[in-house]
Amino acid sequence: MIVVFGGGGGLGQALIAALLKRGETVLAVSRQPKPAVTQAKWLQVDGYESDQLHGLKDQLEGQQISGVISALGILHSNEFMPEKRLDEVNKDQLNGSFYVNAVLPILLLQTTLPLLPVKQRCFWVQLSAKVGSITDNYLGGWYSYRASKAALNMLLKTASVETARTHKQLIIAAIHPGTTDTSLSQPFQQRLPKGKLFAPEVSAERILAVTDQLTVEQSGQLLHWDGSRLPY
Repeated sequence: MIVVFGGGGGLGQALIAALLKRGETVLAVSRQPKPAVTQAKWLQVDGYESDQLHGLKDQLEGQQISGVISALGILHSNEFMPEKRLDEVNKDQLNGSFYVNAVLPILLLQTTLPLLPVKQRCFWVQLSAKVGSITDNYLGGWYSYRASKAALNMLLKTASVETARTHKQLIIAAIHPGTTDTSLSQPFQQRLPKGKLFAPEVSAERILAVTDQLTVEQSGQLLHWDGSRLPY
Protein backbone atom coordinates (compact mmCIF):
# COMPACT_ATOMS: atom_id res chain seq x y z
CA MET A 1 0.00 0.00 0.00
CA ILE A 2 1.08 3.57 -0.71
CA VAL A 3 -0.20 6.41 1.45
CA VAL A 4 -0.76 9.80 -0.19
CA PHE A 5 -1.18 12.86 2.02
CA GLY A 6 -2.88 15.82 0.37
CA GLY A 7 -4.83 13.49 -1.89
CA GLY A 8 -7.50 16.07 -2.67
CA GLY A 9 -5.15 18.55 -4.37
CA GLY A 10 -4.41 18.67 -8.07
CA LEU A 11 -1.09 16.86 -7.89
CA GLY A 12 -2.31 14.55 -5.13
CA GLN A 13 -5.20 13.42 -7.33
CA ALA A 14 -2.85 12.84 -10.25
CA LEU A 15 -0.53 10.77 -8.07
CA ILE A 16 -3.42 8.65 -6.85
CA ALA A 17 -4.66 8.05 -10.40
CA ALA A 18 -1.17 7.09 -11.59
CA LEU A 19 -0.68 4.70 -8.67
CA LEU A 20 -4.06 3.05 -9.20
CA LYS A 21 -3.25 2.66 -12.89
CA ARG A 22 -0.15 0.73 -11.81
CA GLY A 23 -2.31 -1.59 -9.74
CA GLU A 24 -1.19 -0.21 -6.40
CA THR A 25 -3.39 -0.14 -3.33
CA VAL A 26 -3.67 3.52 -2.26
CA LEU A 27 -4.80 5.15 0.96
CA ALA A 28 -5.44 8.84 0.37
CA VAL A 29 -5.51 11.21 3.33
CA SER A 30 -7.26 14.51 2.67
CA ARG A 31 -9.40 17.24 4.13
CA GLN A 32 -11.63 16.76 1.10
CA PRO A 33 -14.35 14.07 0.95
CA LYS A 34 -13.72 10.99 -1.16
CA PRO A 35 -14.47 11.55 -4.87
CA ALA A 36 -17.07 9.18 -6.27
CA VAL A 37 -14.81 8.13 -9.15
CA THR A 38 -11.71 6.96 -7.26
CA GLN A 39 -10.92 3.39 -6.21
CA ALA A 40 -8.50 4.58 -3.55
CA LYS A 41 -9.20 4.03 0.12
CA TRP A 42 -9.90 7.38 1.69
CA LEU A 43 -9.37 8.95 5.09
CA GLN A 44 -10.95 12.38 5.45
CA VAL A 45 -9.38 14.42 8.25
CA ASP A 46 -9.88 17.83 9.80
CA GLY A 47 -6.11 18.37 9.86
CA TYR A 48 -2.82 16.53 9.70
CA GLU A 49 -1.51 16.49 13.26
CA SER A 50 -1.24 13.17 15.07
CA ASP A 51 -4.43 13.51 17.11
CA GLN A 52 -6.38 14.21 13.91
CA LEU A 53 -5.00 11.10 12.17
CA HIS A 54 -6.37 8.64 14.72
CA GLY A 55 -8.06 6.62 11.97
CA LEU A 56 -4.83 6.11 10.06
CA LYS A 57 -3.62 3.14 12.10
CA ASP A 58 -6.95 1.36 11.69
CA GLN A 59 -6.86 1.90 7.92
CA LEU A 60 -3.34 0.45 7.72
CA GLU A 61 -3.91 -2.53 10.04
CA GLY A 62 -2.49 -5.64 8.36
CA GLN A 63 -1.28 -3.70 5.30
CA GLN A 64 2.31 -3.70 4.08
CA ILE A 65 3.29 -0.11 3.32
CA SER A 66 5.71 0.32 0.44
CA GLY A 67 5.71 4.11 0.32
CA VAL A 68 4.37 7.41 1.58
CA ILE A 69 4.05 10.55 -0.56
CA SER A 70 3.05 13.91 0.89
CA ALA A 71 1.84 16.52 -1.57
CA LEU A 72 1.11 19.11 1.13
CA GLY A 73 2.40 22.62 0.55
CA ILE A 74 1.45 26.28 0.42
CA LEU A 75 2.78 29.14 -1.70
CA HIS A 76 -0.09 31.64 -1.46
CA SER A 77 -3.54 31.94 0.06
CA ASN A 78 -6.48 34.31 0.18
CA GLU A 79 -4.51 36.31 2.71
CA PHE A 80 -1.07 36.51 1.12
CA MET A 81 1.10 36.17 -1.98
CA PRO A 82 4.85 35.49 -2.14
CA GLU A 83 6.88 38.45 -0.88
CA LYS A 84 8.89 40.23 -3.56
CA ARG A 85 10.73 42.58 -1.21
CA LEU A 86 12.07 42.54 2.33
CA ASP A 87 9.56 45.16 3.48
CA GLU A 88 6.73 42.76 2.60
CA VAL A 89 7.95 40.08 5.02
CA ASN A 90 5.61 39.59 7.97
CA LYS A 91 5.17 37.26 10.91
CA ASP A 92 1.81 35.78 9.93
CA GLN A 93 2.98 34.76 6.46
CA LEU A 94 6.20 33.30 7.80
CA ASN A 95 4.32 31.33 10.45
CA GLY A 96 1.75 30.06 7.96
CA SER A 97 4.33 28.98 5.39
CA PHE A 98 6.59 27.29 7.92
CA TYR A 99 3.67 25.46 9.49
CA VAL A 100 2.35 23.92 6.26
CA ASN A 101 5.65 23.46 4.41
CA ALA A 102 7.93 22.30 7.22
CA VAL A 103 6.14 21.62 10.52
CA LEU A 104 3.32 19.44 9.18
CA PRO A 105 5.56 17.19 7.05
CA ILE A 106 7.92 16.36 9.91
CA LEU A 107 4.95 15.69 12.21
CA LEU A 108 3.52 13.37 9.54
CA LEU A 109 6.82 11.52 9.38
CA GLN A 110 6.80 11.25 13.18
CA THR A 111 3.24 9.89 13.12
CA THR A 112 3.72 7.37 10.32
CA LEU A 113 7.18 6.07 11.21
CA PRO A 114 5.86 3.44 13.68
CA LEU A 115 3.62 2.12 10.88
CA LEU A 116 6.46 1.66 8.38
CA PRO A 117 8.33 -1.62 7.84
CA VAL A 118 11.64 -1.91 9.67
CA LYS A 119 13.38 -4.42 7.39
CA GLN A 120 11.71 -3.96 3.98
CA ARG A 121 12.37 -1.19 1.46
CA CYS A 122 10.05 1.75 1.91
CA PHE A 123 10.14 5.37 0.77
CA TRP A 124 8.83 8.49 2.51
CA VAL A 125 8.68 11.38 0.04
CA GLN A 126 7.63 14.98 0.57
CA LEU A 127 7.22 17.28 -2.40
CA SER A 128 9.61 20.20 -1.97
CA ALA A 129 10.81 22.97 -4.29
CA LYS A 130 13.99 23.93 -6.09
CA VAL A 131 13.60 27.48 -4.74
CA GLY A 132 14.21 26.01 -1.29
CA SER A 133 17.84 25.44 -2.27
CA ILE A 134 20.03 28.03 -0.54
CA THR A 135 22.87 27.38 -2.99
CA ASP A 136 20.62 27.82 -6.02
CA ASN A 137 19.05 31.11 -4.90
CA TYR A 138 20.08 33.73 -7.47
CA LEU A 139 16.83 35.68 -7.82
CA GLY A 140 15.80 36.43 -4.22
CA GLY A 141 12.21 37.12 -3.20
CA TRP A 142 9.62 34.60 -2.01
CA TYR A 143 11.10 34.81 1.49
CA SER A 144 8.72 32.62 3.47
CA TYR A 145 8.29 29.96 0.77
CA ARG A 146 12.02 29.64 0.14
CA ALA A 147 12.87 29.57 3.84
CA SER A 148 10.15 27.09 4.78
CA LYS A 149 11.21 24.69 2.03
CA ALA A 150 14.85 25.02 3.12
CA ALA A 151 13.73 24.17 6.66
CA LEU A 152 11.78 21.19 5.31
CA ASN A 153 14.87 19.90 3.54
CA MET A 154 16.92 20.16 6.74
CA LEU A 155 14.26 18.42 8.83
CA LEU A 156 14.06 15.51 6.39
CA LYS A 157 17.83 15.26 6.15
CA THR A 158 18.10 15.15 9.94
CA ALA A 159 15.39 12.50 10.19
CA SER A 160 17.14 10.41 7.56
CA VAL A 161 20.28 10.26 9.71
CA GLU A 162 18.32 8.98 12.70
CA THR A 163 16.09 6.52 10.85
CA ALA A 164 19.09 4.98 9.07
CA ARG A 165 19.82 3.31 12.41
CA THR A 166 16.30 1.97 13.02
CA HIS A 167 14.79 1.53 9.52
CA LYS A 168 17.75 0.53 7.41
CA GLN A 169 15.75 0.19 4.18
CA LEU A 170 13.75 3.42 4.59
CA ILE A 171 14.48 6.19 2.09
CA ILE A 172 13.42 9.70 3.07
CA ALA A 173 13.56 12.19 0.21
CA ALA A 174 12.34 15.61 -0.89
CA ILE A 175 11.38 15.88 -4.57
CA HIS A 176 10.98 19.02 -6.67
CA PRO A 177 8.10 18.20 -9.06
CA GLY A 178 8.61 21.10 -11.46
CA THR A 179 6.01 23.81 -11.99
CA THR A 180 2.73 21.95 -12.28
CA ASP A 181 -0.61 23.23 -13.57
CA THR A 182 -2.43 23.36 -10.24
CA SER A 183 -3.96 26.06 -8.06
CA LEU A 184 -0.59 26.52 -6.33
CA SER A 185 1.09 27.79 -9.51
CA GLN A 186 -1.95 29.36 -11.17
CA PRO A 187 -1.21 33.04 -10.34
CA PHE A 188 2.31 32.74 -11.81
CA GLN A 189 1.76 30.68 -14.94
CA GLN A 190 1.67 33.58 -17.42
CA ARG A 191 5.28 34.47 -16.60
CA LEU A 192 6.63 31.00 -17.31
CA PRO A 193 8.72 30.30 -20.43
CA LYS A 194 7.08 27.99 -22.94
CA GLY A 195 7.41 24.35 -22.01
CA LYS A 196 8.02 24.99 -18.30
CA LEU A 197 4.47 24.27 -17.09
CA PHE A 198 3.62 20.61 -16.71
CA ALA A 199 0.27 18.85 -16.52
CA PRO A 200 -0.38 17.15 -13.16
CA GLU A 201 -0.41 13.76 -14.88
CA VAL A 202 3.09 14.41 -16.28
CA SER A 203 4.47 15.56 -12.93
CA ALA A 204 2.92 12.56 -11.17
CA GLU A 205 4.56 10.10 -13.55
CA ARG A 206 7.91 11.84 -13.11
CA ILE A 207 7.65 11.76 -9.33
CA LEU A 208 6.83 8.06 -9.36
CA ALA A 209 9.71 7.39 -11.76
CA VAL A 210 12.04 8.96 -9.19
CA THR A 211 10.57 6.98 -6.29
CA ASP A 212 10.99 3.77 -8.31
CA GLN A 213 14.73 4.36 -8.52
CA LEU A 214 15.39 5.63 -4.99
CA THR A 215 18.23 3.93 -3.14
CA VAL A 216 19.10 3.92 0.56
CA GLU A 217 22.18 5.99 -0.27
CA GLN A 218 19.87 8.80 -1.46
CA SER A 219 17.99 9.08 1.83
CA GLY A 220 17.93 12.68 3.02
CA GLN A 221 18.53 14.19 -0.42
CA LEU A 222 16.68 16.90 -2.33
CA LEU A 223 15.99 15.58 -5.83
CA HIS A 224 14.86 17.13 -9.10
CA TRP A 225 11.93 15.58 -10.98
CA ASP A 226 14.43 13.98 -13.36
CA GLY A 227 16.13 12.19 -10.47
CA SER A 228 19.24 14.39 -10.34
CA ARG A 229 20.41 15.71 -6.99
CA LEU A 230 19.74 19.35 -6.13
CA PRO A 231 22.01 21.28 -3.75
CA TYR A 232 20.75 22.30 -0.34
